[in-house]
Amino acid sequence: MRSMDRHWLWLGVSACVLVLCLPGLVWAKWYILTAALPNTVYIIDADTDQVVKTIPLEGRGPISTVAPNPARPQFAYVVTDLNQSVAVVDLDEGREVLRFNLSNDNELVRTMAVDVSPDGDRLYIHEMPLKKDLGKYEMLETRIRVVDLETNTVKQVFPAPRQVMALAVSQDGKRLYAFSISRDITVLDPETGQVVDTIPMANWQLTGAGRLEGLPVWSAYQENDYVASFAVGMTDTITHNTTVGVASLDLKQAAPELQVFELYPFAAEWYTAHGVIAAKTNKAYLGWDKLWKIDIKTRQMEKVAEFETSSHFASFLHPEGKKIYCGGNWSTVSIFDAETLEPLGKVDLGHSQAGAGMRFIQREEGF
Repeated sequence: MRSMDRHWLWLGVSACVLVLCLPGLVWAKWYILTAALPNTVYIIDADTDQVVKTIPLEGRGPISTVAPNPARPQFAYVVTDLNQSVAVVDLDEGREVLRFNLSNDNELVRTMAVDVSPDGDRLYIHEMPLKKDLGKYEMLETRIRVVDLETNTVKQVFPAPRQVMALAVSQDGKRLYAFSISRDITVLDPETGQVVDTIPMANWQLTGAGRLEGLPVWSAYQENDYVASFAVGMTDTITHNTTVGVASLDLKQAAPELQVFELYPFAAEWYTAHGVIAAKTNKAYLGWDKLWKIDIKTRQMEKVAEFETSSHFASFLHPEGKKIYCGGNWSTVSIFDAETLEPLGKVDLGHSQAGAGMRFIQREEGF
């Protein structure tokens, strides 16, 4: 080998060694967090699409939400016990380590929405309380409980909108977004609870456009560059025709505007409850009893894939954009290639997911 060739070979090897030794360089892989009856959390390797850990929780289920800690992926926060408790699950140890019980002797309290701050220090729980009385319940004002995850104590409680089904925190942690059924999006200061803004949905400011319906339930927004995307429906107040579309909210921005893309005239065979946008490719994925892929610029339906099961509640985009996971309903999670919609396989959890969604976590160490 000539000396010049040996010189370049040595430089190449040295560069590879240097890159491998750089501090903070992450060689991590993605895992899926989901749940199924009766009261069990599952961890799925998103490379092999195999269940690598099963974590049964204490008491009764079902599990409606699994929220990861983006800064501390060892922990997840699980809504369980008929939506009256949030269990803290240590994913490494494979067990529940703490539980925040929402109900007490004086109140029956349930939640449908929880989320964790980007720095992993705060857990936000939207609460729907009923006061217990002799022979009756009295509806109380809804609220958000803020839990300090350093001390596992309640930091504060502040008023919140009704009918909240999803919460999301901005990337900088300075705004808390509350998504309610048939209402505008409420933007709160997560420190004080003060309403700092509203984003129109119910009061859509477009001539002829009726109420915009849709919620980012189960949204894996933190894993997808802090962009919350979801399916929407809009009825024209003049023609009374309904259009199916997708909406997105970029939570990296200080004051994001809701981006709405009308895609397809509504028909029974195209019913959907959930959708997701692949921002890099400008494709939307929606589904219920089939999975469909639409180009959001041209509004052209590009692919349709049939489900072997009767339906999947939701479609989830792999953070690298290469796969679509469909689940939330029956015991099976169906997997498709994001480009071709060719089926890649299934994960059978053995029990119905009963509405539990899916989230992604990235780990340097495996399970």
